[in-house]
Amino acid sequence: MTVPATTRPASPVSTRSGIVAHRGASADYPELTLVAYQKALEEGAEALEVDIRLTADGVPVLLHDPRTTRVGDRDLWVHASTLDELSGLDVGSWHPLHRRPEPVLTLRSFLVLAEAYPQVRLFLETKHPVPTGGRVEAALRDELRYFGLDSPADFGESRALMMSFSVLAVRRFRQMVPAVPVVQLRERRNVLKSWPAEGCGAQFMGPSIGALRARPWLVEYWRSRGLGTYCWTADDPADLRLCRDLGVDWVGTNVPARALEALEDRPAPVAQDAPYPDTRG
Repeated sequence: MTVPATTRPASPVSTRSGIVAHRGASADYPELTLVAYQKALEEGAEALEVDIRLTADGVPVLLHDPRTTRVGDRDLWVHASTLDELSGLDVGSWHPLHRRPEPVLTLRSFLVLAEAYPQVRLFLETKHPVPTGGRVEAALRDELRYFGLDSPADFGESRALMMSFSVLAVRRFRQMVPAVPVVQLRERRNVLKSWPAEGCGAQFMGPSIGALRARPWLVEYWRSRGLGTYCWTADDPADLRLCRDLGVDWVGTNVPARALEALEDRPAPVAQDAPYPDTRG
């Protein structure tokens, strides 16, 4: 957070990490649904994170897994299903707190929602490996172009950030849309393999919270190389404060309201226990 804002999109609050709603307010609402994102915005999220996959007819949709078994009322392969087939799914009733039907959200519908919140950043993850290969990055490029998000004045002004665990996908997108900053995601077991991403023009590294617990020095190292940090996925107050104290620029969380309390050292309200969803990227 010490690098000028024109270098990369900085946290909107200089004294703490920016809050990225990981798949929306996904502890309390079904992940990657409109209601999860609306609630995250109401709770004060400063950025929203999405997972993008491509349907059989080439439409980018927000689904984390390659199959809909975990969140849907039917088992479909995303890449082998049309938008019409996926639109008939209920991806909300599975959630133990929400228990109400919700439809699959397209990337375009998500970006329409985001239009009403121009101050909110968008962390857009393309999922790999997938049979559709690089077509998912091309689809993301086309949607960003449609909404005028593909050509910010500089990295610091960009609302959109592309990210992926795939180094090839990050490199591919940098070539397609050079004005939009990119995040190279890394898990704990392969975080040291992120070094080559510097040569791909990444503006951020994206370690897991487990990686930062094990190697907190990484944040300072990356900062010395001119790189920002996006950490996923921190829900525990101690982890959130660790990110803040290390100078992590952005932190992904399933509990945006409670994360705000922790990062600003305010007493958290008493809340009902909420099961956390799958936190893998």
